[in-house]
Amino acid sequence: MDPGEPLTAADPAWAKPAYQQRSRQQRDRLLKAGERVFAEKGFWQAHVADIASRAGCSVGSFYRRFQDKEAFFLSLQVDMAAHAEENIARFFDDPACLTDPVLEVFIRLVRNTARTMRGIEGYYRALFELSLRGHDVWPPMRRIEVLEAQRIVDLLRRRGVALDDAELEAHAQFAIRGLHGQIISSMQHGPGPYATDDPRLHRELAVQLLRYLTQDAWRS
Repeated sequence: MDPGEPLTAADPAWAKPAYQQRSRQQRDRLLKAGERVFAEKGFWQAHVADIASRAGCSVGSFYRRFQDKEAFFLSLQVDMAAHAEENIARFFDDPACLTDPVLEVFIRLVRNTARTMRGIEGYYRALFELSLRGHDVWPPMRRIEVLEAQRIVDLLRRRGVALDDAELEAHAQFAIRGLHGQIISSMQHGPGPYATDDPRLHRELAVQLLRYLTQDAWRS
């Protein structure tokens, strides 16, 4: 892949298929190792040899599965997005979402989101570094925001607390982006004032989300 060419997840050639189980397991080890290396060194300072060594693989094994480091990141992004979709579905399909107090549901949502994001900090560091160099790496993240916003709006309407607002889904997407941004800021820049794993942060963000999406006095 040309270093000057913008990355795009739509490119079908960014990864090589892993047909056998052993090959898929090695691919998964490489993805996990790469995320950790990106967390420590960032995308541009990380080397393929660093990733291969962390995964217990040879550099040749890396290149048998990925064209280059940029292609590796796109594979990591696809993997992260797939896990995010699974997590969102699992959370909102839980029957407790329809019976527990809505605020408690939102606190759990924020807590789970923070824990998941903290576990893939290297992915977010690489994402921002690539974005700052002009690579269009955000579309998969935007799709996750849309999916999560749709599930939140559906939940609020089923609970009878949603506003009669044609723009509610857009408001929910905006709120989710702000929530993610606050968690990322806490991870990358330190507590302000709450750390990512602080229950007070989870409650504050949950309260903000609930008030923003269920009270319309400020919009009149």
